[in-house]
Amino acid sequence: MGVPEQALGPYLRAVRRNWLLVVGITLMAFAVAAATTLPKAPTYETSATILVSPVGGNEQNLINLGLVVETGEPVRTVQTAAALVDSLPAAQAVAVRLGHGWTAARVQSAVSVSPLGESEVLNVTAQSDSGVGAARLANAFAQAAVAYRGTIVQRNIHAQLTELNARLKEASGEGGGLADVSLAQQLATRIAALRAASVSGGDPTLSVAELATPATSPSGAPHWLILLLSVIAGLAIGSVAALAVEFFNRRVRDMDEVESMFAVPVLAAVPHVDGGGRRGGLRPSSFPPTAFEQLRMLRVQLSYREQASAIMVTSAGSGDGKTTLSTALAAAFAETGEEVILMDLDLRKPDLAPLLGVKARRGVSLVDGSLDELLAPVPDLPGVRVMATPPSSVAMLSMFLARLPKLLEEAKESADHVVVDAAPVGIASESLQIAQACDQVIVAVRPGHTDRRLLSNSRDMLARSGAPVVGVVVVAESVAAPEDGEYGYAYGYNAQEDQDEEDSSNGVAKRSARTRGLVRE
Repeated sequence: MGVPEQALGPYLRAVRRNWLLVVGITLMAFAVAAATTLPKAPTYETSATILVSPVGGNEQNLINLGLVVETGEPVRTVQTAAALVDSLPAAQAVAVRLGHGWTAARVQSAVSVSPLGESEVLNVTAQSDSGVGAARLANAFAQAAVAYRGTIVQRNIHAQLTELNARLKEASGEGGGLADVSLAQQLATRIAALRAASVSGGDPTLSVAELATPATSPSGAPHWLILLLSVIAGLAIGSVAALAVEFFNRRVRDMDEVESMFAVPVLAAVPHVDGGGRRGGLRPSSFPPTAFEQLRMLRVQLSYREQASAIMVTSAGSGDGKTTLSTALAAAFAETGEEVILMDLDLRKPDLAPLLGVKARRGVSLVDGSLDELLAPVPDLPGVRVMATPPSSVAMLSMFLARLPKLLEEAKESADHVVVDAAPVGIASESLQIAQACDQVIVAVRPGHTDRRLLSNSRDMLARSGAPVVGVVVVAESVAAPEDGEYGYAYGYNAQEDQDEEDSSNGVAKRSARTRGLVRE
């Protein structure tokens, strides 16, 4: 199981790995906010108030005059009044009054009418590029709206008074007809109510309660606050995007993630090495000094046993660098004068033979051939013998696995170290059997390439099978090159003789190892 990490660990790791994405989204949010905010002139806002005094719904004499009538629901009543006030004719009147390019549409876009809470007061709010202009617009609209409603109400009162006066004459018998005293009294009452309503000269249910005063400061948030909020929003969105990238990206990203997934230590971190486009891995001689020094460090950590041990090198998937690591580890052991047997047990895709320039012996069977018959010396790697094998069938593979424990014991008796290049655990099932027959298992992980889920499954399968996993080796890791003059004794593989010659003629050479490209299987 992996090592527990803090709750913020995944979040911080996602932001750190995708910091360019976070910065880009933040800058984009800031640019949008700046483009939409800075060019705009400050907007001032102020309000005039209109008092609504609705007539009762039982006052039948004042119905159908255009007055605001109480509906029994205060909120609905004041909303009806707001709809009556916010009218096109009022906006047209204000546009004529203000002049200078004002239109009814422009007035309506700059003015809004809304109830003030649950009170019987309407707010006429206007916006302008100056405080004085906003107050002038709000006051003009409030007065024009009340005046327009007053005109409509007075016109309706006048029309009803004319009709009722004519009917009153008929009911009083002034035309020579019979008088209807009861009807005449009713008509007289209605006429008196209408005349009382007409005394105001306008709409008695609407009146300007308070004129707007010039606004002293712009409305809305200041520009600096908007820009600051845009940066905060950009960081939030960028962080979410970084987490999404981490969630959908199935590749292991760096050594920190490897350490969080495994309970065993990271034994070495082999830096990027330029393979020159070569497929199938790198020979040890291709390793620069800094990279091969990591192999020596790995060798020291694996050499604690007094007796020879079988060290299996595997990975989660193909292309994770296990074959390159196997050959380089064998070279590191042989560098000290020890005998090493390198066994290619990736029987479905054997790459050691073509990589090391060794041809598998013809006519020798994996099932019944002796160890000496299966082994061949490796050119340019003194002390290393390789068991190069051709691709095998399923039947051949099963028979060979049954023989493997005994073959490994023979190899350990005839060499100081046995390095086994096994197939990826996440792909080939036989690697679990091979791991149980070996003394130590190391897992190669290649950041930016290794599949995270496949690596997690491989880790769990090795643990369940009881495989002796001793550590992880990270290949193609970003490692800073040492400064000139630092650690000048870091030699590449088989470079001791060249170094001795250089020391005798020029003194101790100062080397700065530079690594580039990537280690490939």
